[in-house]
Amino acid sequence: CLQRLRTDYIDLLQLHWPDATTPIDETMLALQQLLQQGKIRAAGVSNYSVVQLQDAGKAITPASNQVPYSMLNRSIEKEMVPYVREKNIGTIAYSPLERGLLSGKYFSGAKLKDDDHRNGYFGQFDPEAVKTLLTALAPLAEDKGASLARLVLRWTTQQPGITVALAGARNAEQAASNAKSMDLTLTQQELDFIQAQLQQL
Repeated sequence: CLQRLRTDYIDLLQLHWPDATTPIDETMLALQQLLQQGKIRAAGVSNYSVVQLQDAGKAITPASNQVPYSMLNRSIEKEMVPYVREKNIGTIAYSPLERGLLSGKYFSGAKLKDDDHRNGYFGQFDPEAVKTLLTALAPLAEDKGASLARLVLRWTTQQPGITVALAGARNAEQAASNAKSMDLTLTQQELDFIQAQLQQL
């Protein structure tokens, strides 16, 4: 990897999924060796549970855990967020827009191709409830001169324990728009308003 990237070290080596065929302590010891050799500056994991993070912590404390998190999927708030905040582990939230559902475009004319996997994925959510949520948030986004997607991304990064929102983009324009979400600031009153809408889901 270092040769292909033409660098002497990697800032963050992020493991993609827990490996069921390899003990966690063995994996962490390998990462510890890379840290000691200076080949990586930080080691992170993805999709680890609290128990798996605790097991990893016997060797090293991961710098980050990449997990799914969005307005529609807040399951990490109960156990994961308190744990990572206590241990100072960064949280990289992926699918913050729920694969585009929270952008609102699929309620305003955009259509999925028949073979798009999201046809099945979106089925887990109540479309009317999501539409009601986005309709309630639209005036706030408009007031800030932002798209719904940017508002949702900024909400995500302002949640306790969330370090980064990892948003997908299909082109440079979407990537640039996503990055502009950090130009927004949501006040506590606005966050409370959003929370009130989410409680109705």
